[in-house]
Amino acid sequence: MDENTTIPSDDVPDLQRIVQRKLGRCLLRLQQYERLLKAMVADGELSGPADRLHTIREQKIACVQKKTMGTLVGILTESFLTLPPRNEEESKMDADAGDQNGFSYRCQLEMPAEHYEATKAALKELVDLRNELVHHFLERFDLWSESGCQAADGFLEESYETINRHYLSLQSWAKPMNEARAKMASFIQSQTFEDVFDGIRVDGSVNWPGSGICFCLREAETKLAEGGWTRLEAAIRWIGNTYPEQTPKRYSCSSWRHVLHESGQFEIRKSLADNERITAWYRSRVS
Repeated sequence: MDENTTIPSDDVPDLQRIVQRKLGRCLLRLQQYERLLKAMVADGELSGPADRLHTIREQKIACVQKKTMGTLVGILTESFLTLPPRNEEESKMDADAGDQNGFSYRCQLEMPAEHYEATKAALKELVDLRNELVHHFLERFDLWSESGCQAADGFLEESYETINRHYLSLQSWAKPMNEARAKMASFIQSQTFEDVFDGIRVDGSVNWPGSGICFCLREAETKLAEGGWTRLEAAIRWIGNTYPEQTPKRYSCSSWRHVLHESGQFEIRKSLADNERITAWYRSRVS
């Protein structure tokens, strides 16, 4: 027997242990990659009413936990990785689409078309590699022979280099996303965010149709209207108890009547009560 080319069968278990260790290293790195990928997909975009953002985020996190790596990579390439807008009009349309009475943000990584396609193909190869390691490794390599173990060893060395390269790349994408999320979280907790969400622009002007105070007046209508009109006095009491933060002063108005006039969203009428006291009533304008 040629000692230079043949290893005694007793040494195969030692080679198997080396293969097992290297396979475990690849799978652990893949799990690290998938955990980071799930976090990026869950936090890549968020939209909805401000008071439900936490719940919506928790639901997204729970949802991505059930998705396969292939599905997650598909979401990443379709929503996070993006091509530059084709023209200024397309960019403007994207910006205008988020102009709603709610909150929405999205993190994206813009790259040239050729880089995008190459990245998309490389990510697909990573998914294929993951499936090969998890589902077909024993079919591909005979770990009960010296040659099979040696082939598996070489394959696992190359596989780890590929997986690790993708993981480091994903980390570099996640870093600016995490920084953006931290800034977003700080903004949400600020008074500026509360004002903007209530329709008060940074320059102090008010988006009256979507303002918080007009929303409260409309809600008061649904509960207190009498014959299609709502007594302003009753609405003020109800809003004070239900939404105490909604005051005319926040909207640079001196009184609730001032809000009704300034907003242009309501019709106003006055009536003379039995005690000869003038009472103000309002109702939403029909558009």
